[in-house]
Amino acid sequence: MTQRMPAPEPIITPTPSIQPVIRSRVLPRVSFRMMMAMTAVAAILAAITRAAGNGAVFAKAVLATVGVFAVFFAMAAGAFLVSWLVARLTIGRVDQSRQGSPFAKDELPPQLLKPREKEL
Repeated sequence: MTQRMPAPEPIITPTPSIQPVIRSRVLPRVSFRMMMAMTAVAAILAAITRAAGNGAVFAKAVLATVGVFAVFFAMAAGAFLVSWLVARLTIGRVDQSRQGSPFAKDELPPQLLKPREKEL
């Protein structure tokens, strides 16, 4: 009887052409499910807008509510951007040199609270 030797398994080593997939920090990843949900929400808003154009009172109320939320979030984003820009401004000269650690002396700082454990 002739025994067949098993075929050697290929050794896969990472090469420079194989790069790991890194999530983008700039653009969000949009899945197909999320895109379908956004399309459905847009269709519902379009239907409500059409009903409001035909004179439906409930549709006008819904659009007013959505508009108030949109204006609120736009104002919050604007306030955040203004505060972020102010925080990014350098006021005066910042000294980047470290003065050293206050705990780098020869002794530990004094204890304010006594330890609860009994000393051995």
